Amino acid sequence: MRVSISRVAGAVALLLLFILTSRGSSLSLRPTTAVASWYRGDTVSAPKDGKERIYIENVDLWKYDREIDTFAQLLVGNVVLRHKDATMYCDSAKLYQEQNRFEGFGAVRIEQGDSLEITCGYIDYNGMNLLARLRESVVMNHGNNHLYTDSLDYDRKTGIGYYFDTGSVTDTLNVLSSTYGTYDTKTKKVVFEEDVVLDNPNFKLYTDQLNYDTESKLADIVSPSRIVGDSGIIYTSRGTYDTDRDLAYLMNRPVMVSGTRWMTGDSLFYDRKAMRAEMYNHIQMKDTAQQVALFGNYAIFHEDIGYGLAKDSAYIVEYSSEDTLYMHAKLMEMLKVDSLCTLFKGKGNARLYRPNAQAVADSIIYNTRDSIMVGYGKPFIWSGKSQVTGDTVSLFIKNGALDYAHIRENAYLSSKVDEKKHYNQMRGREVLAYFSNEQMDSVWTRGNAEVIYYSLNPDSVATEHVKAQCSEIFMQFEKEELSKVKLLGRQVGTVSPVLLIDESQLYYPDFVWFPEGRPTSFLDIFRATPKPGSSAKDQKEEANTPPNQETEALTPSETTEVAKEEPPKEEAKE
Repeated sequence: MRVSISRVAGAVALLLLFILTSRGSSLSLRPTTAVASWYRGDTVSAPKDGKERIYIENVDLWKYDREIDTFAQLLVGNVVLRHKDATMYCDSAKLYQEQNRFEGFGAVRIEQGDSLEITCGYIDYNGMNLLARLRESVVMNHGNNHLYTDSLDYDRKTGIGYYFDTGSVTDTLNVLSSTYGTYDTKTKKVVFEEDVVLDNPNFKLYTDQLNYDTESKLADIVSPSRIVGDSGIIYTSRGTYDTDRDLAYLMNRPVMVSGTRWMTGDSLFYDRKAMRAEMYNHIQMKDTAQQVALFGNYAIFHEDIGYGLAKDSAYIVEYSSEDTLYMHAKLMEMLKVDSLCTLFKGKGNARLYRPNAQAVADSIIYNTRDSIMVGYGKPFIWSGKSQVTGDTVSLFIKNGALDYAHIRENAYLSSKVDEKKHYNQMRGREVLAYFSNEQMDSVWTRGNAEVIYYSLNPDSVATEHVKAQCSEIFMQFEKEELSKVKLLGRQVGTVSPVLLIDESQLYYPDFVWFPEGRPTSFLDIFRATPKPGSSAKDQKEEANTPPNQETEALTPSETTEVAKEEPPKEEAKE
């Protein structure tokens, strides 16, 4: 039988191949295009459980070396692998056929779809569970989003990448970094944990957990956080910050701090571009340097001009002295004039309480620099047994105590003498009332001055009725009792026994004694002031009107302590 020389040569070659392989020698092949096609055939079989296997698209050198790795096929040079819809590149790789897994080294790159690309120095990819463990200078590019880290586990099944050794994510607006992070390629949302920093062109946010949507640019705050900007700091533990529009809605009593001013409320809406804050429920706006606080249940603050507005049980507390001053109005305003001066204005049913002085008016303005309080529109001021009223009343406070009052136009001062409808009365163009040791000390009446006063016997019983007119009148008090009267200029008057005075002569025609309008406590500032001369029934109904329920929970001492609280201190480390 004749045997073909070519067939004999082929048999010898196969025998030689079998001998070399069985002795553990390495075999290296440089594939041509035809050989590469052969790799994609049956030589690399599918995993036993039916999972889709990893395909070799290209390689410069394929070899098997038992001394290097008993179970791996070694791929060297321009390695291109494909699994499902992802193409993976590297300089070299170990392919584990039975495990459907490979390790890639050098210039690793994953391309998935049109928008996802990952580069790194090393990859361990498992085709069974579609998990890629990526290490060394990992960069994930996903549209306009870029993730940077040294250790990333990417689950292709869920589309979630997880880094655990410090990383950062950048988009078109913000840079966010943390120790741990989870990036979802399907939703483009990121969860940051531990030492989180959100770096925005206008502010920085520091926290330990933050949820961020790279599409909407919304940052969801879920842990204690600091938002640091040029004008101040916001402390919060819950809320949402729209970093694209610079809008924040914060809850759980956030605190805004700017210099010596700070403010808080149950919730806060903040527009950074407009420099405007809107607060809701249990509002506190304070200037710790000037020891003044503004309270209410709704407030607006314009950061650029230092203007604040509060309503719904709004009131201010001035606590620079032991005798705290409380003032309420339907609408309270605060304006920062300069570093030394803040103006407070109460509009509508303005009522003021201090242990040594009380006041009501249509509106009241308080100047913190000069410590001047001015009442407009039917103002009444009380101190001890005395009542002062006029078109405009100004209170001057010195060293935390009431120093003097100035009443302009239609000024009227009166004090009760006894329980028999006898009142000392003084009226004129203007009145200056001076105070000492928390009590009225003396009074000057100027311009068309008129006075009605009573002389008392040793038993403090009114015996003589004195009525006089002159250019100026000076009255001096001791222990809130009239002790001296001096009439200056041309005098006209009468002195009559009290028993001979008709009741119509006891008062000037415009005399009003108004105790029912007087605030008697801190809580009484929230009561509606009745009209002077209203019926006893109306006065009783006004007096029985309960204050706002939110206010009833606070006592004067509690409010003062709250006002004296210091704002949160910024941590040294940012």
